[in-house]
Amino acid sequence: MRCSCPDCRAPTSGPDAEEGVTNTGVAAHISAASPGGARFDGALTSELRADIANGIWLCQTHAKLIDDDEFTFSSALLREWKETAERMAFLEARGYAVPRAAPFPDLEKKAPKLIAEMREDLKNHPLVREFIFMPRGAVYSGDGNVIFEYIYEEHEYLPSVMTIMEHANAIYEVTFNSVKRYKFTEEFVSFLVGTS
Repeated sequence: MRCSCPDCRAPTSGPDAEEGVTNTGVAAHISAASPGGARFDGALTSELRADIANGIWLCQTHAKLIDDDEFTFSSALLREWKETAERMAFLEARGYAVPRAAPFPDLEKKAPKLIAEMREDLKNHPLVREFIFMPRGAVYSGDGNVIFEYIYEEHEYLPSVMTIMEHANAIYEVTFNSVKRYKFTEEFVSFLVGTS
């Protein structure tokens, strides 16, 4: 009862106000049921087009997207989504958590010096999660809490690296008083200090 899109996995059912159930999921066709539909495959019989093997469970948003953009969302991609979602559901039904893989080792290749500094800081202060970037020689007078400081000039392509780290869910921005501040995600901390 989750969207089969691996980047979504939104729940598609839950209780309603009258102790019943509400369902926002859509049983969508991988290959359209009729000519003119998205990904229609004339080689399939009408029975095969109606078969559960040709269906995929999605949220309302992804059901609409796959029908509006059949070139991005090919039959092969949707079958991959379905297979992945079914494997995840199999494991989750047995009590396993299935987190999304994080590309943290790749981050280390892109910014080895910065990652090494972060790792060392977290080993010395395992409960600190916040950091800022400062120009060389600048002084930060924060709110009295421990915060890691990294020097702009010591790291190449820093704005791009920060964007890549945010996209990888390693950090997130918490800018305060016009000072760019960031926090580590717990998954990234686990990677840095060796508990993942």
